[in-house]
Amino acid sequence: MTPNVLQKLTIALSGLIAFGIGATIMIAPSDFYALSAVTLPNNVNLLNDMRAFGGGLVAVAVFIGLGLFRSSLTFASLVAAAIIFAGYGFARFWAISVDGFPDATYIWVLGIELFVAAAAASLALKMSVPKV
Repeated sequence: MTPNVLQKLTIALSGLIAFGIGATIMIAPSDFYALSAVTLPNNVNLLNDMRAFGGGLVAVAVFIGLGLFRSSLTFASLVAAAIIFAGYGFARFWAISVDGFPDATYIWVLGIELFVAAAAASLALKMSVPKV
């Protein structure tokens, strides 16, 4: 089944967000986090970990994006987007419960992550429910 416009838009949006963030963290982690007033120490081990995290996010983004070009991967792309963005969103809730409220920027990011996760999950569920 060919993906509809809403599915394509959700896949494109989630893939671009994940790719942009992942690539930026992989290439310039200190600059990326400085945008949120976070200063990373000049620690090779930490930077190595951050870049690896960015690379993992890029890999997920590429997989999500494949759903734009292979209709057989639309469902899997939506599920992957729902999982990755829900994971970040719920981890932020956990962080708030453990560490307290962060800057307003992070609350906006939380909202965006949960919005994208909900959109992807609802579209994936619609694909998996048999039509009567």
